Amino acid sequence: MEKMFLNQRMETPGKRVLMTSHGDEISINLALHLAKLGCRLVLMGDERGLRSIIQGRLAVSGDVSGSVEVVGLDMEEEREAAFQEAVDQACNLLGNLDAFLNCYTYEGILLWNLCPEQTPCHL
Repeated sequence: MEKMFLNQRMETPGKRVLMTSHGDEISINLALHLAKLGCRLVLMGDERGLRSIIQGRLAVSGDVSGSVEVVGLDMEEEREAAFQEAVDQACNLLGNLDAFLNCYTYEGILLWNLCPEQTPCHL
């Protein structure tokens, strides 16, 4: 049922989607599926890695690579301004957004901004 809902909502060609990606199989398959449905995508993440995927896997899957752009962003950078700049760049490429997908997976150390007594060891 979820697949049918996604197809019904995104089947109108030209939907504009901003998607964060770590270049993993799940996010790339989602990007491929949305591009095949006619969506215009901007992938945000490791620019070199995402461009390589677009030139390889997405281009092989048909004429969808022209509907996918990449905005480089170091997701582990802690400057809020870096994120805002990347989002602004994506919006300049797409215009208004119809959807946002956060598919970036973070596998680093989780930093707690809580009081020491509220960390997982103390909960």
